[in-house]
Amino acid sequence: MKRFYLLFSMLVSFATYGQQDKPAAYEVSEQYNLWNIQKGDTAYVFADVAYVRDYPDTYGVLLDSLTHGTMLIITSNGYNERTIRGYEAPWHEVQYEKNGHIKNGFIWLGLLALGRHVDAKDNQFIHGLLRYEKPSEYSGNTYICEVKYLTPDNKLIGKGHYPVYRNGQTYTESKLLPNMGLEGIQFIHRVGFHGEACGIPTTHYYLGWNGQNFVDMLSKSSVSDAGVSYYEEKILFPSEHNLDHTLIIKDIVEGEVIDYEAEDLQYSEIRRREKYLWDGKHISQILEMAPIGAE
Repeated sequence: MKRFYLLFSMLVSFATYGQQDKPAAYEVSEQYNLWNIQKGDTAYVFADVAYVRDYPDTYGVLLDSLTHGTMLIITSNGYNERTIRGYEAPWHEVQYEKNGHIKNGFIWLGLLALGRHVDAKDNQFIHGLLRYEKPSEYSGNTYICEVKYLTPDNKLIGKGHYPVYRNGQTYTESKLLPNMGLEGIQFIHRVGFHGEACGIPTTHYYLGWNGQNFVDMLSKSSVSDAGVSYYEEKILFPSEHNLDHTLIIKDIVEGEVIDYEAEDLQYSEIRRREKYLWDGKHISQILEMAPIGAE
């Protein structure tokens, strides 16, 4: 009996110590991250399953689990930045409805969508970050981004992912485009990762939805460096160039200042065009050979 009492006392003491040992949650002073979510904003769960806890950290007591597409209201500023899935993000207190009840708890921001769009049938496109992959000799700061296509009641229709090469971009935006004249495509989901400072590129990624799967398409980038040089890519789809309906064009312009000391800066430009073929399922670059004897 004494042994049982001693064991019970140890368990109670350990549980009490665990509850008292939680450090005070600290508020994140700078809210600069790709989500740009503020208190009072509406957000949506991106992860397949997101856990809601009673404290803004992974050792908080598990209160609930929510599936992708669930709507939330952000009710606090960020707390306790933590690195999960390889990248850092804060926790936020949120409010949501489940089984007819309004509930509250804390959720890690990285589990929420970066953006959401709804089509004419109220199906929804949401996208977010899956994970961060460490740089290698072949790639830099790579994030795996995923887009999901969900029914109005959050059932998964399809999903696709692609690498995002992030290099100082501070915010993201997305747009749901029509098929842009491409046969076999219903929608094109475009996501842009934007840089606000000189030398930081803005890159857009395109993923097409063909009714069953997402199709990898093209990306485009633009960057300028203190007004002395710039680089810009522009994509023209069939509905924009009104040429061959299987043709996608990427126009590229590179500019550099001729005389840095001139009062009115003049630029020398190099322009080139890349052509891509859409065969109804895939995109492939068209390689055009220069005529023999051409310089």
